[in-house]
Amino acid sequence: MDIRELKSFVLLAEQLHFGRAAGLLHLSQPALTKQIRRMEEELGSPLFERGRHGTALSGFGRQFLKEARSTVASFERLMERAGSAARGESGHLSIGFGFHTLELVPRLIVRLREIAPGIGVDLRDMSAAEQVEALREEKLDLGFLRLPAPVEFRVLPVIKDRLVLVSSPALPLAPTVTLADCRDQAFVSISEERAPGFFSHMVRLCAKHGFHPRIVQQVPEFTTALALVQAGLGIAIIPESVGTSRFQGMRVHPLKDKDAAWSVGAGWRKGDTNPALARMLQLLKEEMKNQ
Repeated sequence: MDIRELKSFVLLAEQLHFGRAAGLLHLSQPALTKQIRRMEEELGSPLFERGRHGTALSGFGRQFLKEARSTVASFERLMERAGSAARGESGHLSIGFGFHTLELVPRLIVRLREIAPGIGVDLRDMSAAEQVEALREEKLDLGFLRLPAPVEFRVLPVIKDRLVLVSSPALPLAPTVTLADCRDQAFVSISEERAPGFFSHMVRLCAKHGFHPRIVQQVPEFTTALALVQAGLGIAIIPESVGTSRFQGMRVHPLKDKDAAWSVGAGWRKGDTNPALARMLQLLKEEMKNQ
């Protein structure tokens, strides 16, 4: 017995007329009769009583109809939900993001909810390294990673950024200062645990200029690092995208070294056919075109 036969039974039970039911089902009357007889043989009991006064449900048929209607309704709901998910109108997405995409990702989520409110989104604030592992373990559908990303992922470049040096009047630096001039300075840094990729980049760049930064305080957020710089605890290297507008008197010193720059890309597993992911990537590509 299949769902097509079950639907035929329910419709015939409502019409109680083989000719009308066959027409609504776009079947010949003999084909419908054959379906019903096959069901009765499989179930081991008549579903209908046929007589001079027409067709009526048998006692067993009345009992069976209740479950059949429920099963058909559940199947139709399932197909409706599946169709919605296949069209990218519903489903679920788990997205990782970091400080680079604090503005981009929420903006995309707002647009996604406007066009596909049935898609549920789980946002997770994670380092790039944590996102890589979560993608591998299928705990994330989409992440935003430092490039180059592992070759196992598909990638769409989205953001370019670069390191800058920041100081404050509490611990001033010359306007023309270079990174090499800062070898004896105290540094405040975001923690290696919180942002291992960024931390490693900073240390490598300092090493290129002949020193290892003397880090006096590691903190979990760049805003905390900037507050400590403003207070005179040290200087800091931050992403240019973070900005310093919330901290009065902060001085930004560009680092012209080409190795101070890097890119961030959206990354996802190759072969991932999640329609909700496809819808999000479509929005992301549109966002990139409009920049």
